[in-house]
Amino acid sequence: MSHAVMRVVLRSPLHGLVSRGLMLLTVTGRTSGRSYTFPVQYAEDDGTLLVLAGRATTKSWWRNVREPSPVRIRLRGRDVAGTARVVQDPEEIARGLAAYVRRFPRSAKTLGLPPGPGAEPERDAVARVSAENVIVRIELS
Repeated sequence: MSHAVMRVVLRSPLHGLVSRGLMLLTVTGRTSGRSYTFPVQYAEDDGTLLVLAGRATTKSWWRNVREPSPVRIRLRGRDVAGTARVVQDPEEIARGLAAYVRRFPRSAKTLGLPPGPGAEPERDAVARVSAENVIVRIELS
């Protein structure tokens, strides 16, 4: 489905069809000051939300949250404020990747990580994945 269709569904009473794994994320451009809203897949980890910006060099939205930045999300039919930041600590990246793979097991193969529940990625795998992908952690307000 297109982003436009997903935005409509996630804002509608039908959001339950997809909102267990998708949410709307609104970030503000660093230089433009414009708001950008798009659907993203998310995983939950220790009371926060994780978003994987796969093939990060082809996306720009995550650059707006390199430093902790306010964001708005539409999560399971509710509008919620939060603070988003790019994860940079290798151990936190490893935990985030493990949580993401637990939530979306098929992503392990795509990311080249060990499959299976509880499988923690090895340091070299974390470095490789981090070079191509970015994890954003969102703490809800």
